[in-house]
Amino acid sequence: MKNNKWFIPILIVAVNALAVIVKWSSLPELLPAHFDLQGNAGGTMARSILPLYPAASAAVCLLLWLISRKALRLKTGLVVLSSGISLILLCSTMVTLTAGQMPVFMLAEPVILVAAVVGFIVCLRKNARRS
Repeated sequence: MKNNKWFIPILIVAVNALAVIVKWSSLPELLPAHFDLQGNAGGTMARSILPLYPAASAAVCLLLWLISRKALRLKTGLVVLSSGISLILLCSTMVTLTAGQMPVFMLAEPVILVAAVVGFIVCLRKNARRS
């Protein structure tokens, strides 16, 4: 499993891209965006913006993977951080695809952010103790 640390963030990116691909043909040109917790949209966005969510997720994963190749001691922490960022972007995609009708995705975003940052810090502290 040691060589497969990046499997989870890559899987999250793939699920995000798959969700966009599966729903693409049924989406209108303008999508509701910026939802409140009651599911009311505060704005709209072009459908063409939606593929940027999985693309941004993939770019973050690639960047953190490249950094991890130079900073081997940070590898596990960067995997955790990459997974968290990818999950946040997946939640954003799901909020848009469900037209804000599933507030659990909006509520998950800050929780995932905190968990990813805490996980990254824990990994950093473990590496510092080993030194």
